Amino acid sequence: MIVVDSSTLILLAKCECLDMFLEHFKNCIISEAVMVEAVKRKNSFDSALIEKRIQEGKILVKKIKNYNAVAETMKAFGLEKGESETIVLAKELKAKAIATDDGKAIKAMKILETPFITALAFVLEKHKTKKIDKEKITGILQSLEKNGRYSKEIINFALKEVLNK
Repeated sequence: MIVVDSSTLILLAKCECLDMFLEHFKNCIISEAVMVEAVKRKNSFDSALIEKRIQEGKILVKKIKNYNAVAETMKAFGLEKGESETIVLAKELKAKAIATDDGKAIKAMKILETPFITALAFVLEKHKTKKIDKEKITGILQSLEKNGRYSKEIINFALKEVLNK
């Protein structure tokens, strides 16, 4: 089971890797705040795809039990509600990991010693295991650079790694 933040959910939808992610992680769970964040742009492809996967039951929406813990997490790490709910929900459900591409949330994961994965790490791993070919990975990495908060240097490093193999 993995609990997913809106940043990763949206990035994976934008780079057309969401279904691969959902196939890999059979139990994909999001909080209510993440659902609101992820589907709020009604006229966008990524919002429509995420909403459809929720309706199909491929993404499960779970309610937080301890809202005090959410407020404490927000305050302790300077996080927004969605990221804080993701952390608390993962703890409540004893999830194996969290998927996030939010910089502050990643720092919190390191402090809390919580396993996490980013959209970039996921697609690079899928390329490494031959689930994404060289031609497709280039477009995915360009989409992550355009839509995510990845620097050109990080994307160029990833491109060199995948194209030199």
